[in-house]
Amino acid sequence: MSVFSKVRNFFSRHRNKFIVGGIIIGGSIFLTRYAQQKLKEWQEKETLEFLERNRKHQHFESIGRTCNQTILNLSIALNETINKRINTEEVIERLKSNPENKLGLWNELKILVFSKAACTIYANVMLVVTLKIQLSIIGGYLYKDPNSLSSDMQERYLSYCQNLMDAGFNKLNDLVDRTCRKVLNSVNLTKQLKLSDLEAIFWSIQTAVATDNDNPVENLRHYILPDVDVPNSEGIYERVVKDTSDLLESDEVKSLVTHCTTRGFMVLAEQLSEYYNTNGITENGKVSETGEFINPFNMKKPMAKVLPIINGLFSNKTLPDQFLQQLIVYEKLQVLSANVYESFLL
Repeated sequence: MSVFSKVRNFFSRHRNKFIVGGIIIGGSIFLTRYAQQKLKEWQEKETLEFLERNRKHQHFESIGRTCNQTILNLSIALNETINKRINTEEVIERLKSNPENKLGLWNELKILVFSKAACTIYANVMLVVTLKIQLSIIGGYLYKDPNSLSSDMQERYLSYCQNLMDAGFNKLNDLVDRTCRKVLNSVNLTKQLKLSDLEAIFWSIQTAVATDNDNPVENLRHYILPDVDVPNSEGIYERVVKDTSDLLESDEVKSLVTHCTTRGFMVLAEQLSEYYNTNGITENGKVSETGEFINPFNMKKPMAKVLPIINGLFSNKTLPDQFLQQLIVYEKLQVLSANVYESFLL
């Protein structure tokens, strides 16, 4: 038998094995190439998604920095408005001249000082929340289409915050002024106050504001967009204004404004505690012979001495500056900005 015949017989006897083996080897090669192709596609997809996420993150961070700078710039004008409209320094100067109506001026100073504190907290919260929403909306639109909102549209849209410093603040000031008069008229200037007593006054002011028809939390849209009819047309600017209006009236934003406002009064109480925390001083202001530590929460100060302390927090800008810095980096507001930004990318 020839070699060729032996080879042919060998292949003939093992034909099925060769067929199966060929299928397995061919299938393995196909599957390997298929897997390599899919892996390559997945890697390319992951790379593109990573680059997209990175680009989106950088864009959002840029919007955030712009927002924070805008807040800082506008807050200066806002706090100047507060100092101008609620002029405690004028009353203090009149008191220095020892006038006949000294008691009346002290009582008026009491109202003005607490009104200034409350207006500062409410107005700054309203400003920060509004700008976080506005800049996040603008950012979402510009990320999808850089030409969607012109510079004129953006300027016109952001100018709504000016309403808060004009008619909006007048409305807020009137509300807080009548609230403080209602809460504080019965508090005598000689009344000894613990920190807990001051916290109770702050809480009473918040509660009274919350139950008023002009409550800025429930009516935030009307403070920012007064007399602005929410448009029904489909133009992009009209959609932006409508979206802003809807967000300002949303339960999520109302809850956040309430939370931030409460936080503001907590910051005020913390700053006041530093003036109560005088080690070794008795409640009557005398140095303790033992020099032992006295719990600041047990210390008392008359209302007449508390007023200059609170007013001083505005003279050196301790309250507005510190509270504003906390608001800018506050995690809940960061989450709100991110959620609004993401919602306009869909």
